[in-house]
Amino acid sequence: MGLPALHGPLFKGLLTSYHDVYGELDPTAALALLARLQLPADTPQLAELRSVLAAGHRNHHRSPHAWDDAMRASMG
Repeated sequence: MGLPALHGPLFKGLLTSYHDVYGELDPTAALALLARLQLPADTPQLAELRSVLAAGHRNHHRSPHAWDDAMRASMG
């Protein structure tokens, strides 16, 4: 966490883990890590990832509609 240059790659790793067919995140731990990352507020897919994790989803393939719902919510 001490290297801000790695915050973007860490975010991409979390995002990929959520979407990968074999990926799985612990929502609580992933949210805690996201909270510590210094990312621009307009980082693509950041709001959606926070939303699905806050709802307790571990993987896109286990909850396929959760991501679509989060995208609709972020678009207003």
